[in-house]
Amino acid sequence: MTRQEKIKMVAGASGHTVRFIEALTKDNESLLNDMVTVTKLEIANETADQVFEAMA
Repeated sequence: MTRQEKIKMVAGASGHTVRFIEALTKDNESLLNDMVTVTKLEIANETADQVFEAMA
């Protein structure tokens, strides 16, 4: 996944702008990677919740 793809994913999930995420993580690739991890976990949790609701 490219840096730009990571930024777009985090921005889309967080409600912040791409420009904000770029500025926040400009000199900190580790922070961006951590944000991507959290975003992926949030997406997985939302999906699990939707599956659970569909089964109920």
